[in-house]
Amino acid sequence: MGMKFFAKAGGSLLAVCLMLSGCTTDEIVEQYVRLDETTYSFLCSGNEPQTVKVKASGEWNVEVSASWIEIVEETAEGVVINVTDNDQEGERHGELTFTCGDALEAVNVYQLGNDAMEWRFRWPYDFDLGAVISPNGRYLGGLLFEYMKDGTPLRKVTITDLDTDEMRIVAEVPKSLFGIEAPICITDQGLFFVSDVSEGGVMAFDLAGNYWKPENVAGWEGTPNVEAVSSDGNIWIGYGRDKIGTTGMYYPLVWKNGTPEQLPWPENNYRDEDFKNGIMARGCSHDGSVIYGSTWDDTDCGMLYWKDGKVDWVGSDIRTVERVTIERPSGESYERAIVTGLICSAQRLNCSPNGKYIAGMYCREFVEGGSVQRERYPAFFNTETKTTTVIKDYGEGGGMTATDDGIGFSTIGITGANAGAVVDIDSGMVLGKLEDWIKDNYGITIPGGYIRYVTPSGTMFGRMMMTSAAGTRTTDWYMVPNNQAE
Repeated sequence: MGMKFFAKAGGSLLAVCLMLSGCTTDEIVEQYVRLDETTYSFLCSGNEPQTVKVKASGEWNVEVSASWIEIVEETAEGVVINVTDNDQEGERHGELTFTCGDALEAVNVYQLGNDAMEWRFRWPYDFDLGAVISPNGRYLGGLLFEYMKDGTPLRKVTITDLDTDEMRIVAEVPKSLFGIEAPICITDQGLFFVSDVSEGGVMAFDLAGNYWKPENVAGWEGTPNVEAVSSDGNIWIGYGRDKIGTTGMYYPLVWKNGTPEQLPWPENNYRDEDFKNGIMARGCSHDGSVIYGSTWDDTDCGMLYWKDGKVDWVGSDIRTVERVTIERPSGESYERAIVTGLICSAQRLNCSPNGKYIAGMYCREFVEGGSVQRERYPAFFNTETKTTTVIKDYGEGGGMTATDDGIGFSTIGITGANAGAVVDIDSGMVLGKLEDWIKDNYGITIPGGYIRYVTPSGTMFGRMMMTSAAGTRTTDWYMVPNNQAE
């Protein structure tokens, strides 16, 4: 199955009501042109054709603005386009203009210059609910969603070899069999963990299409959740529950060669109180020696980590807990512990490969107007020096991941973030917005978003918001060095 390299801002609607013009009948009709995507990108050479799907109120026409853009085929459903090789330095841009009467819609076509040959940029937008990347960037795991002839939802479990871009469908799973829902993590050996909403926990699929449930702690109920893996595939981390129901605590777990064991807890939770719901382990370093996770008491999501057999709070150097009395506007009062510290929720790639840095979100709680308010900024914790760097240059956001040499990546904005920043963690210096940084250092124009993870070989794995006629959703992208297989 082919994949577009990237496409952004899909198919806006342009509709007008006109008399006897272009694609009209003898009556007043609504004219429109709808495109599945409005931006396409190609490498400087070795490209495969891409299809622009078109829906219109009647007959439509297309014009090309640049001679290097080729229309390979034109059908009633759209056009197939390709580009000639670009032997020049620098990116070039052209347009396809579609018209139906007075309705008009344009497609942007970008092609990388010859100076970008060392990198491949891909946007696997076909994956439902995003994708996951293995620790060293060997594999990408995702799910394709279709319907069987009888209307039963079908999930296709796919694994892509990032050295070759070859996508393999390893299993086709009807919802009537298992309720697999979202990709969780994948090993460099091709073992892919997917959430199972029908029975809870996760299911593992290998490259041969075999599947099974990971082993649970003896005597515990249900299926545990594997959240992240070591680079050799021998260590998994995640969580389980001692019993299903409202009274069951979440416990952080580490599997060594498939056998689970429980990780230690701090004495009290994020607010220095008794635990209510427990802890989930979320991510780990490549060798599994550093693990991080979050508490799951209410919406606290306090971030902690395990190293050298001990557990402590991420951001321990700046963490404070204060008990305050808060008066509501009604005159009633109540006591609450307010905290300054680092938090995270379900992020699984926040740890640098060597475990030196952990990215998170600095959260300072304060009382204002009779309620608890929060300010939240990207933050990075050094597990060797046990110091925290907080970045406030671009306003609120969260730290997403870091490289071994201390380059940190963050979001700009809290929810629905579609922009990122790059920082030097040890100096606290902001290196710029992500799009500018990638353009300056790699010569590639990305469609937006933020970095989720960077492998030791330099493969970048990101996420962005994509808007199309069907609505807005998140999708992932990756940038791979062409010499990765060497």
